Amino acid sequence: MKRDPALQPLTHDHHHALVQARRLRLAAAGEKSQRSHAAEAFIAFFDAETINHFREEEELLLPLMVEAAGSVPPLVEQVLTEHVELHTLVLGLRRGDPTEELMREVARRLESHIRLEEKEVFPLAEQTVAAEALAGLHFAPRNR
Repeated sequence: MKRDPALQPLTHDHHHALVQARRLRLAAAGEKSQRSHAAEAFIAFFDAETINHFREEEELLLPLMVEAAGSVPPLVEQVLTEHVELHTLVLGLRRGDPTEELMREVARRLESHIRLEEKEVFPLAEQTVAAEALAGLHFAPRNR
């Protein structure tokens, strides 16, 4: 199924996040300096791109889904919970000396979150949110 053009910027963000998650997972088995460097790179990506991505979903897309449903759908609750959980995991990376286990968990949870959004949340939005409302979404320009 082809993604609604209004949601394509978020899908493109997901592709870049998957690349970063893979890099983090691959570096997890490395030596301490390699893990630290990979964690720092991931944190820089998270700060520069993921936080804004989460904010756009939370402030622009999810409210449209709640409005269309007339209440908060369980998938919206799950997305919000996972956003907070990912922030918490990244907080662990920020504290320094990232362990292999933490790095793998961050990568695994981010990948899982992206699958949820691509396979369940975005299709639900495309089915329930009015086409005009989706078309009215205006995300910040991407620099890639």
